[in-house]
Amino acid sequence: MLRPSGLLYAVDEAPPRGVLFFSVAQHVALISNSLVFPVLLAREAGLSESQRLDSVSLAMLALGVATILLCLRSRYAGSGYLVPAGYTPIYFAPSMYALQQGGLPLVYGMTIVSGAVQAAIAPALRRLRALFPPEIAGLVVAISGLSLAILGARYSLGIKGGHGVQPAILTVAGLTLATMLALNIWAKGYPKMFSLIIGALVGNVASVALGVGEFSLGTMSNAFVLFRVPSLEHVGWAFDLSLLPPFAVVALAATLSMMGDVSTAQKINNVHWVRPEIRSLSGGLLGNGVATMFAGFVGSPGVNSLSASIGLSSASGVTSRVVGYWIGAALVLFTFFPMMAVIFAATPEPVVGASLFFSSAFIFANGLQMITSRMLDTRKIFVIGLSFAMAVLADVYHDVFATAPAALRPLFGNSLVLGTASAMLLNLILRLGVRRRETLRLDESERHAEVVEQFLADQGARWGARREIVSAATFGIVQLLEVIGQSPGGVEIEASFDEFNLDLRVRYTGKPLVIPENKPTPREIISNEDGERLLAGYLLRKSVDRIACKTVGERAEVLLHYDH
Repeated sequence: MLRPSGLLYAVDEAPPRGVLFFSVAQHVALISNSLVFPVLLAREAGLSESQRLDSVSLAMLALGVATILLCLRSRYAGSGYLVPAGYTPIYFAPSMYALQQGGLPLVYGMTIVSGAVQAAIAPALRRLRALFPPEIAGLVVAISGLSLAILGARYSLGIKGGHGVQPAILTVAGLTLATMLALNIWAKGYPKMFSLIIGALVGNVASVALGVGEFSLGTMSNAFVLFRVPSLEHVGWAFDLSLLPPFAVVALAATLSMMGDVSTAQKINNVHWVRPEIRSLSGGLLGNGVATMFAGFVGSPGVNSLSASIGLSSASGVTSRVVGYWIGAALVLFTFFPMMAVIFAATPEPVVGASLFFSSAFIFANGLQMITSRMLDTRKIFVIGLSFAMAVLADVYHDVFATAPAALRPLFGNSLVLGTASAMLLNLILRLGVRRRETLRLDESERHAEVVEQFLADQGARWGARREIVSAATFGIVQLLEVIGQSPGGVEIEASFDEFNLDLRVRYTGKPLVIPENKPTPREIISNEDGERLLAGYLLRKSVDRIACKTVGERAEVLLHYDH
């Protein structure tokens, strides 16, 4: 794993105490924005003020445990990267539907079911990787970024309750976002590293000055108690088989979102990243599943990796796993201090909006990079394009989709869920007819270079191969054909591919290729009748990951293997 030049503290490094403190504070401030979802759920459930305070405190406990489980580096659970947890819109629509059908006990019970689905998928993730190709994971990351941007814009403009853009809210959001961008682009050192928390502080000051913000939890008498163990009196559990399909779909969407976040964290820490590391993904998924089950047990909606925090770690250059452990510990500690719940739940909306909008840019860009790292044919273009369009439609026509049958609202009510479900379905359908082994036969009269280049480009796009691997394979085949020269009966090229290997077998009539272990000396090249072929065989060995040659009768076969 080669460390990128722009990274200040990589995943295995421990930052100094000062950097650690402000990094944790910055992430906790961003994570606290996601508490809006359990707060809204508690309000819709009609909980008393005391119970609402308990629900926010328990939500922080679930986030703390989930963050530690996601960041953990162990044999069984944890991604091993800085992947903080948060509440996302993914679970909100089905949770609201469950609330209407059976109250909070049904929400918490079905949340446990969703976590169990994720935990069950985790051990089989390696066998299911064909269903989650890198371009689909990149699409989910890009949709997550888009969703964050849309949610951030909604908060930043103050559009709610039929009201138009509110100038005071827009002013606070604009000032907050401008501060974050200016520090991140033009500043250096600590100001750049902590641009989000500095911008949030500026936004909070502006909110107070302009009278923007709603401190609705501040009237609670319990909020001013120094230390308090939250009560579980409002927590119960119920299950309904009719709700299993929507919560299973949501669990799959959350799985892909988490895989995209962990893949992005891997990519941020490794300049030579080429594909998601499965052990890290399965460990992260198991940790996320257990965390979601824990959230349901303590009376909280489902948790997932927080894409905004991945964007923040990319922007700040601090990706240390140690930061994740301290984030989790801080959130668990804050569970017992009611005032922290009040402060987090009362963060002004324009500050929340600017923070989400700021982080969305990094998430969206990482998603696009993951998509474009693979060659795309017409099938994959349709999968990505149509699924992305469906995700956008879910946000643009949210009111229209809200009139869908109740059982389908969890699917159509969220852009990430709808985009992910569309991508998975289209990927399964359009994979039909795609062969992983193709053969090209060349006559002696054909211009080999152009035909080979077109053949490998077409197959590489159909298979979703990396561009650089296809380019290297094209170069290797063209060089080999020049060495072979004229072959009676022509040349046959067989290409086979899976996610990790590209094998090319070239069959021809003629002398077998000699592939020396060591570079031939000038004397060996000059004195040997096949000196040029000897040198060509050595150069080919250096340009591939593995090469071999064998003969069958008068026919020779050269294998060129490339790790993918």
